[in-house]
Amino acid sequence: MADARPAHVHRVRVRPVDCDRQGIVHASRYAVFFEAAMVETLRSLLGSYKELEKHGIDFVMAETSIRYLSPARFDDLLRIAVRVRTLGTTTLTMGFDADVDGTPVATGWNRYVSFGTPELRSTPIPADFRKVLERRPAAARPVTRSAPAPRS
Repeated sequence: MADARPAHVHRVRVRPVDCDRQGIVHASRYAVFFEAAMVETLRSLLGSYKELEKHGIDFVMAETSIRYLSPARFDDLLRIAVRVRTLGTTTLTMGFDADVDGTPVATGWNRYVSFGTPELRSTPIPADFRKVLERRPAAARPVTRSAPAPRS
């Protein structure tokens, strides 16, 4: 059975700038929230995002999918559970489940490509980082409706 624990949980308070005229979090803001959650997850797993840079690599987002389930509003505290869904030679897919007080509001995933910063080409994820990412809790399907699975 898959381990349902997330690799990291990121929390963010909804600000007025995150909301549309109806006072609901604008759809585009979830991409920003999920990206911040990814950076914080790597920081929690690796000690510092700068560890990647020291090894001459970084991650660039190649593909994303977000499904909106229910509205979040100004001053809500979003809880974003992050899971490493897949780990390829040069790719990393992170899954995100956002909720407010246990009510699911959005779910999605981002696929990142590891690239060498000097040459700006895709490069294998270094072995020491792979070991850390492979030890993460196993990916689990959210209990609620989920975003479409990424293509392999």
